[in-house]
Amino acid sequence: MINLKIYKYKLVNLNKVNMSNNKNETVKNSLTPFEIFTDKNANLKRYLSLALKNTREIMRVLLPKIAVEVEKMINFHLNSTKNQVQTNETKKIINEKAIREHLYNLVGYKAKEEKNGAFETVVYRAINLGKMKVDTPDQIEIDEKESKIYMVSKVATPFIEQKLKGQKGGTKKVPNESNDLVEVNTGTIDTVYKIRSGKISKGGSTKDTKMIANNFKAISKAFFVNFDKAITLANKKDVKFFDMVNDESVWQNLSNTFTLFNSKAYQDMRNFSEDYEVSINGTDVIKKDKSKKIAS
Repeated sequence: MINLKIYKYKLVNLNKVNMSNNKNETVKNSLTPFEIFTDKNANLKRYLSLALKNTREIMRVLLPKIAVEVEKMINFHLNSTKNQVQTNETKKIINEKAIREHLYNLVGYKAKEEKNGAFETVVYRAINLGKMKVDTPDQIEIDEKESKIYMVSKVATPFIEQKLKGQKGGTKKVPNESNDLVEVNTGTIDTVYKIRSGKISKGGSTKDTKMIANNFKAISKAFFVNFDKAITLANKKDVKFFDMVNDESVWQNLSNTFTLFNSKAYQDMRNFSEDYEVSINGTDVIKKDKSKKIAS
């Protein structure tokens, strides 16, 4: 009787073990290549956890390391699915949004509940750098040990400004033909990725946007320089002052400018500049998170 009880006990426990093994096997078979990779390789989750804690060097130190792991994860996925029929759905898996969601889930980060701009920027840039490394491994090098990023010069800087002596305008942009590897900062990742994704042209921004930005920058600088010069000449009672202010329309423009500078509209514009910034997608504006500093 005792032997029978022991046998039944062993049989029940053996069935439990078999059921548990079957359950684990079912779960294992349902995992995606991304999940299988990150389940077996702890580095990506470890680096992400460090980045999520917002350490002082997250951008400079951790971004290249995360990018290397993202590159490995994407290559693992490609190798795991190379014999499968590729559909639009399977291709969607290797996009920035899908990878980002997987990385967030790895460390339990919920963007809507615990906004961490520094962490999100690191993840965004690491994904884009990892993807570009997979697509063009000969154009990008990542020194994981030293946390340095290198790109082919013409990829990092498609155009070079040349100074033109004696010509109005002073500079022109010419294509960069250099294939040398150069060290780049993390911000270059955004520019190169946007160029490749077609969000901006190789010259930088769209023609109209670029022209307006450059003109406004030049105009604001020229206004300050000449306004300061006019004040200096007036204080010195220098006759050259009247060469600059020789028309009533100048005073009209200055009066209008003075009115604008002292208006609520100007203060609102200044507040907008201080409180908002361009989001990582390059098309929207988001409120600045002034409680966190992003390392460059």
